[in-house]
Amino acid sequence: MNQKLLNTILLSLAFVAMVIGAHRSIEEKDIAANYWIFMISLGLYILYSYLKRKSGPK
Repeated sequence: MNQKLLNTILLSLAFVAMVIGAHRSIEEKDIAANYWIFMISLGLYILYSYLKRKSGPK
């Protein structure tokens, strides 16, 4: 898969997961119950950052 496309998909999924986590936390008034969504978002962002650094400047 194209590296640029993969980076875009990972960053988009990280953002969407963060928005969903924030929305569910506000609606349910319980951040702890939606902690796993924030961790998925953080994991996707860390993976995006790692792959971005690994590819290096071009």
